[in-house]
Amino acid sequence: MLPNNFKWNVQQIDNGQDIIKQILQNRSIENKEEFLNPTIEQIIDPYLLNDMEKCVDRIRLSKINNENMVIYGDYDVDGMTSTAILYMFLKSQGYKVEYYIPDRQTEGYGLNKEALKKISENTNLVITVDTGIAAIQEVEYANLLELDIIITDHHECQEQLPNAFCIINPKRIDSTYPNNILAGVGVTFKIIHAIAKRENIVDEIWKYLDIVSIGTVADIVPLIGENRVITSLGFDQMLKTEHLGLKALLDLVNIHNQKITSSLIGYQIGPRINAIGRLSNATIGVKLLVTRDEIEAKQLAQLLDDENKKRRDLEISIMKEAEQYIEAFIDIEKEKLLVVLGEHWHHGVIGIVASRISTKYYKPTIILSLEDDKYTGSSRSIEGFNIFEAINAQRKYLIKFGGHSMATGLLLSKENVQDFKNSIIRDTQTLLSKDILIPKLNIDMEINLNKINLNLCEQLEQLEPFGKDNPIPIFKLSGSAHNITTIGQEKSHLKFSLKSKDNTVSGIGFGKAYAVDYLKEEEEVVIAGEIVKNEWKGMTCVQIRIKDIKSPLNNIIKSYYYQKLFEYLKCPKLIDKVDLINNHIYSEVAIIKMYKEKYATKDIKICYNKKYDLDLTYVMDMITHDIYTISKQEFMLQINKMVPNYDQCRNMYRILAMNKSQVLIHNLVNNVYTEYKIFQILEILKELNLIEYNIKQDIITYVINKSIKIKLESSNRYKYLQQFARTITI
Repeated sequence: MLPNNFKWNVQQIDNGQDIIKQILQNRSIENKEEFLNPTIEQIIDPYLLNDMEKCVDRIRLSKINNENMVIYGDYDVDGMTSTAILYMFLKSQGYKVEYYIPDRQTEGYGLNKEALKKISENTNLVITVDTGIAAIQEVEYANLLELDIIITDHHECQEQLPNAFCIINPKRIDSTYPNNILAGVGVTFKIIHAIAKRENIVDEIWKYLDIVSIGTVADIVPLIGENRVITSLGFDQMLKTEHLGLKALLDLVNIHNQKITSSLIGYQIGPRINAIGRLSNATIGVKLLVTRDEIEAKQLAQLLDDENKKRRDLEISIMKEAEQYIEAFIDIEKEKLLVVLGEHWHHGVIGIVASRISTKYYKPTIILSLEDDKYTGSSRSIEGFNIFEAINAQRKYLIKFGGHSMATGLLLSKENVQDFKNSIIRDTQTLLSKDILIPKLNIDMEINLNKINLNLCEQLEQLEPFGKDNPIPIFKLSGSAHNITTIGQEKSHLKFSLKSKDNTVSGIGFGKAYAVDYLKEEEEVVIAGEIVKNEWKGMTCVQIRIKDIKSPLNNIIKSYYYQKLFEYLKCPKLIDKVDLINNHIYSEVAIIKMYKEKYATKDIKICYNKKYDLDLTYVMDMITHDIYTISKQEFMLQINKMVPNYDQCRNMYRILAMNKSQVLIHNLVNNVYTEYKIFQILEILKELNLIEYNIKQDIITYVINKSIKIKLESSNRYKYLQQFARTITI
């Protein structure tokens, strides 16, 4: 069977109704019209946020008293966009405001005392954006400096909150706000909205939604509810943006004036803004977003583009070193949580590397880089495992940390790193169950290939913007594979046509070139994929973006059946009836029927407790001496799939000789050779000292010994199998 990377969860089979309606129902979206047509009226009242009245009063008081204030931001996209919109709005309303973003390399994340001391020299009020919720000591220090601190953040709250003037965070335990999944820029926009409502200038604030949508998409918060409204309206605003820096970035990456989508923001705009904060100075990113000079906007946009190229090169270099560490020091099969140590890795890139490592091995990953006797770290998690809670449990080893369930930042001393590593790996062993460590693929619907066309693509586009909790719909499709090839500069992508009786659709699987070694022309396959438009040289056609590929269910069951059958009956022999037996082994036909009728959601088993039936026959495995019952009548139908004859053994030996040292089991299986028969032949050849072999996953690695003349009948296994075939057919 084809190797597949995910556990599939198919929501439903197409019932013939409107496909969009079916998808929304599966995603528990009750109001279709409201979901498909977001409006400003759906944006929630900002005054439902705790402390908002107090926050607005203090900010407005600063204007009355002619006070200076500083916006203290973060150096990621969420932090830069938050800083930019609040700065532009307050500046436009006559406030005396500046902004400050710490240097990632020299200051690190969040509030720090040196910065606060400098700010306090001519400022009375600091507003944090996308940061501050864990800054307990720093806020206490600010209080000593007589600085009022307004914290606006969206990260997880720890047991103790800072003693700030006020805290705006929808994740507060006592929160009265109905949406706790806002990005940092979403929380910041709420302050703008609240001030605008108080001053009756609400119509002036919607122009900032384009920048709000960038931070929201880039921070990978769920794009449902209010976040979807903000992002959708922001994309519309982006088409007519008043922000010259954003326009310059769009001109740089969207040269064909494509539709604004989450993919464009997530893979083109976001990384360029992020790169400047990772490698250089995040204030440059803010400057781009707030500039009113067209020439400066173009220059800064080009600078961000150049920094992004440097970031990619640096990422490749650190990724290579991280992989070397894993190969040298981590048992990847055994370890459930990966802690990777390095030195002088750029702090701005280790988060990306953590994400790539986590995605590759599908395990929570912590990357730690040593600099001046301290390890700066970044973590990324997988669905179902809260990395924030796991790291919080190790806080005795840490200097500081912060983040949320899927990603954190942390800092610890060199002397504590080994204890931290050992402790978090040990404490998460039971939390990281086998099920959590299997990547899941949620498939919206199984549909017929003949329904795939451009009209369906256009219907699906109504569900944009896509993102977390509102992903691009994935469909289960069946057909035969044709014109199988690899494409791309490094030939790393899979391409083939999926064909049914009534339709043929092109499919592409990015990073799935490995499948070419398995796929055969016209082989029946089942794929999970996104249905998208592909525009190339003025032509538009429908394309399947392949997420995973596997064999049809019957083939999977057969493959599993014959592999497990070999475990039970390596050398079968019929025997007389006995009183004590192990279990009953079902036939291929019976297992397929049972699995489809009763056990469709369970793991496949072929051996069950004793079955009482007068027609059953007893069989012993001559190696383990275990005894089972089987249905002789049913096994007669599959005996040719189990026992190899002389010619089949000889032909298999020739195939092995031709492939030299390695062959895929999937490529050997056909109507003649099952996995059971292949394994039997390998054992026969090994017994005759013709080969030595090893099987790992689906790959047979072997060495052919120097040719010697020997009769096949010299193999005891071969003789047992022939005897079994004769006696079961009598």
